[in-house]
Amino acid sequence: MRSFLQRISSRKFLTAVAVQAASVAVIFWPQYESAMTAAAVRIAALLTLLLAALGYGKIEAGVDVERTSDTDGSN
Repeated sequence: MRSFLQRISSRKFLTAVAVQAASVAVIFWPQYESAMTAAAVRIAALLTLLLAALGYGKIEAGVDVERTSDTDGSN
């Protein structure tokens, strides 16, 4: 079973919390709805770029580890 810290640090959970917070903000401050929407789109775009770069790095690191373990002469 996963620990509580692992559960609350998942991307799915954090995305859900961010969407809920933005929804509550729009409900209480409707005059800023368009500004909040624009900010949310920019933040989502930046997070997508960051996560894509980190994901690519993780995949490449995994490939490099596999290559070095295959060529270290342990076969």
